[in-house]
Amino acid sequence: MTSNTFDLSKMTVDDLFRAKEERRQRLARLPFEQKIKIVKKLQTIPAAMQSEKFVFESFLKTCPTFADESIEEWEVVDDWYAKRTLAPPLQPFDKRPDIIAVTTSGRRIGVELKSWVNRDQITEARKQERIQDNILKAIGEQLRNETQHIGFVWLSAKQVRFDARDAAQFREQVFALIEQVDNNWSQKPDWDQNSWQDLDDFAGFPIVEKYLNSVRFHPASRKRFNIRWIRFPSPGGAYSPNEMLETLSNSLVTHRSDERYKDLRKHVGLDEVYLLVHYDFKAFAYNTPFDAPNFGFKEVAKFASDVLGRDGGYFDRVFLFHFLWGKEEAYRIL
Repeated sequence: MTSNTFDLSKMTVDDLFRAKEERRQRLARLPFEQKIKIVKKLQTIPAAMQSEKFVFESFLKTCPTFADESIEEWEVVDDWYAKRTLAPPLQPFDKRPDIIAVTTSGRRIGVELKSWVNRDQITEARKQERIQDNILKAIGEQLRNETQHIGFVWLSAKQVRFDARDAAQFREQVFALIEQVDNNWSQKPDWDQNSWQDLDDFAGFPIVEKYLNSVRFHPASRKRFNIRWIRFPSPGGAYSPNEMLETLSNSLVTHRSDERYKDLRKHVGLDEVYLLVHYDFKAFAYNTPFDAPNFGFKEVAKFASDVLGRDGGYFDRVFLFHFLWGKEEAYRIL
């Protein structure tokens, strides 16, 4: 998705995920402003589209014979009992598993859905986005870049909550700081004028110092932005999929030994119980990517299968599902 075709008003959910295929980089590697727009678009997706029903419906289309035969009927657990005017089992078995399905031969299958996410990463990423968004709002409208020597500016924010009462002074001091650096640029040696300049001494600019760790000034001789030229750098850079793999490994080991599923077959009247672990919107938007050169979702599934070995604990089968439109993949890992 290029800047020429990026139209938020016309953007569909399909477009959001097609962007990943086109750029071969996850959402976080987009310019900050585009990332914020896409994340906000994701947040407007109706809750129903992120529910167990929607995930399972997509999984069923991707893997219709996951139980070795077709599914005749299925419902999320609350609807299963309500539509059949059946009394649910006693707590806590009245809410488990998430899905109840019946195969063409009459086997009753329960499917428990779990999301593969690193919640600590999500919490931190959302916190960082709020901080950066508030700072950009305080800066407000960025008029055309009229500096002589500065092509664009990167900000580095402190992990502090922005006080809206500081907004006017913050904006004033940011532009005053930029003007000061621009005026002093020509005083640098010729060889240094084509290199960026990092500044973390904000003497005379106390409100800037309150909210920013540092500011990097990029020379206009290299590149010049005339709109949104004061920004935060994209979070890109090198990464390893190991953190997400560790998250998946820990989750699988924890789920299979979760005592809440010990007697599920007996209390709910199930022939089998399956676990469906899905990679979804939140993981895509906020977590470290799981993919790397020559390592994709298929390799993740092999890794997950090795983690479980032949031990699914209280689950008869375990599946891993990549739940993003246009990228759906499902593997049985046990």
